[in-house]
Amino acid sequence: AMDRIKIEFENCYGIKFLKREFEFTKCRAYALYAPNGAMKSSFAETFADLANKRESQDRIFPDRKTVRSVVDEKGHELKPENI
Repeated sequence: AMDRIKIEFENCYGIKFLKREFEFTKCRAYALYAPNGAMKSSFAETFADLANKRESQDRIFPDRKTVRSVVDEKGHELKPENI
């Protein structure tokens, strides 16, 4: 079981830039609660892309370079089956 993941999303479905670490030593899940337009769906869609082995993109500016990195505490890419 992994203890933490580090994410970096850039130009993913409206997420301009997000870099965050989630620790799972005290809990096994996180809940995202925020007002409409706070990018919750974009966050979920980016993880769905990873789970379904699809590339992520920016809907409005598809030519922008997209970065989607999700790694565990050892720096290994998260496998789709672990989403």
